Amino acid sequence: MKSTLLLIDIGNTRTKWCLLNPLLNDWDFEKFYGVMSNSESPFSQVSNNALQAIIDEREHIQQIIICNVAQDSVGHLWRQWLMMHLPQTSINEFTSSLTFSTVENHYQAPYDLGNDRWAAIIGGSYFAPQGNYLVVSSGTATTIDYINEELAFEGGLILPGINLMLHALGSKTALLPNLSYQSPQVMPNNSLGHSTDSAILQGVLYSQLGAIQLTLDLNPQIRFLIVSGGNASLLYQHLEAKTNQNLKVILDPFVVFRGLSLWFKDRQQS
Repeated sequence: MKSTLLLIDIGNTRTKWCLLNPLLNDWDFEKFYGVMSNSESPFSQVSNNALQAIIDEREHIQQIIICNVAQDSVGHLWRQWLMMHLPQTSINEFTSSLTFSTVENHYQAPYDLGNDRWAAIIGGSYFAPQGNYLVVSSGTATTIDYINEELAFEGGLILPGINLMLHALGSKTALLPNLSYQSPQVMPNNSLGHSTDSAILQGVLYSQLGAIQLTLDLNPQIRFLIVSGGNASLLYQHLEAKTNQNLKVILDPFVVFRGLSLWFKDRQQS
C-alpha cells in the first residue's frame, strides 16, 4: 500500500489511527485502522502488536497528523514512539483555528474549542458543503455542534457520554448497579424500563437522544445530522428513522479522520 499519511486521533479514553493516501481521494479509513486504550502505552508488547501495521508501512508514510485532547503525557508517549519508529517523518499537530477553507469558527474563544470537535466539524462539511448540519460525537463525552447555512460554527452542547453517565449512577448511588453500554440488556425503541437495569439504560439513552432532538427542534433549518464516536451506532439506530426529505441522518465513525484529511489536503494546496 502506498500510504502517505498517518492520522492519529488521541481521545479521552482511546487512541485511534489510520493510514491512507488522501491525494488519491482514498476515504477507506477502516482498511488500515487501529484502536487502543490510553491506559496502554504504545511501547507495551500488546500495543506493538496492534501498531505493527504502522511499522510495516513506515517507508511509505510521509506525514503524520496528531489530534490530541487527552493529557499531554499521552501525546508525549505517542510522539516518542513515532520518533523512534518513523524518525524521518514530520509530525503535524492539529489544533483548533479561526477558519478552515470556507468553515468559520464562531466560538467565543475559538482556540478553546476541542481539537477533535473542530476536526469533526471540518469533516462534516464533506457531507454538507452548503452548511446547516449538526455533528454529534458520542464518546467519553457527547458533543453536539451546529454549523449554520453560512458554514459558521455557532456553538454546541457538551454532556457526559453514555458510559460516563452509567458509571456516575453506579458509583455515586448505594443501590444502583454499575452498568455499561456493553451490558447485554436490550434497549428497544420507545420503551420505558421494566427493571432497574433497563430503566437506567433507557434513561441514559433518552437523555442523549433528548439533547439531540431539542437541538434539532430549536434549529429546524438543519439538513444533515452526522453521528460519530465510539457509541455512534447505538445513537444512530434510534435516529436513522428521522431521515426524510428535510433531514438526512448519516453514520460516520471516522468524521474526525475525514476532517484531518481535508485539513491536510487544504494545506497541500495553499
